[in-house]
Amino acid sequence: MELHEELLDDAEAAERADHGGTLRLIAATGARIRRAAALREFDPMADEALRALAGEGRPRALIVIGYGTGATVARLLTAVAGAAATVPIVSVPGPALPGWVGPLDLVVVASTAGRAPEISAALAEAGRRGCRIIAVAPTISPIGDLCKQIRGTLIAMADDVAPVWSRLWSIAVPTFIAAETAGVIPPQRYDAAASAADEAAIRCRPSQEPFVNPAKEIALRFAESAPAVWASGQVAAVAAERMADQAALRAGLPVTHAALPDLGRGQFGLLDGPLAAGSGDIFRDPFEDGVDRTAAVVLLAEDGVDPRLSVVENLVRDRGIPLTVLTAEQPDPLARAAHLIAVADFAAAYLALLVGSGPDQGRTIDEYRLRTAQ
Repeated sequence: MELHEELLDDAEAAERADHGGTLRLIAATGARIRRAAALREFDPMADEALRALAGEGRPRALIVIGYGTGATVARLLTAVAGAAATVPIVSVPGPALPGWVGPLDLVVVASTAGRAPEISAALAEAGRRGCRIIAVAPTISPIGDLCKQIRGTLIAMADDVAPVWSRLWSIAVPTFIAAETAGVIPPQRYDAAASAADEAAIRCRPSQEPFVNPAKEIALRFAESAPAVWASGQVAAVAAERMADQAALRAGLPVTHAALPDLGRGQFGLLDGPLAAGSGDIFRDPFEDGVDRTAAVVLLAEDGVDPRLSVVENLVRDRGIPLTVLTAEQPDPLARAAHLIAVADFAAAYLALLVGSGPDQGRTIDEYRLRTAQ
């Protein structure tokens, strides 16, 4: 596989080769968070609905309906809330709802496109059961129309013209606001999260040299190796999964991911397998040995979250396996998430440049959606 490493050293060339302006979209993550956090100022109907939600009291449970990015929102919500969540937070991909869900529960739909039939089916069922319903989705969409029909509250996304993959925070922030308004999670500092995303954009900008740009370093690891992304901390685990998904979406390359404490259940086997064997031997020829890629580890961590982190680092280094460590040091979990996810998105974008992915990357996803919609 030919790599276009020159694009990592030439900011102007990288931006010209960046199909769809991916790097610029990621750099605007902080602005997207701020815009979504100010939804009450821009949407009087959303403000009125959230005031009504606050007056209804705490629900028995919060059900987040969504898959793909919507499921990521549910995992992010659970990770950020942690032990501070006052009621269970349950992720449901649809089309069915758990049998116990009813009028005492709050159902939030998180949908970037607003057209998934599985989500529509679960939303309709929530309406029949008399649940309190809030949908975060594009205004002009099947889910948006259905939400109005069942007398739910629709919170329109602020940037529903942006590519679907870039709408994570556009549905995540309103979901968080609904959860905190209902008394499920503590109030969040969205300004700190936006600033953390801005910091990542500065560190990962195209003009930043690869040796001081964590996203470019990770992209090189992915392109040259058989990579694993490991995480220390619940928020970091969400970012690791996002990184693996975006690597597949943007560049078509497989990346495994896992998080502590589950690394000891099987992932550590990568350190003893054929892709790692002899990696410390400078005379080893992987092509002669029948292996064209060797193992490498990218470790996403939250500062001070897990004392076993240093053990993992030492195990990897002791075996001579390339290791990149990215630690989020922000005090707020949401800010750590914004920082790590922004770096993950940048890394996938640079990976696409390295391997020369064209604008048709992801066509199978479109074909799958077309076939399953028939």
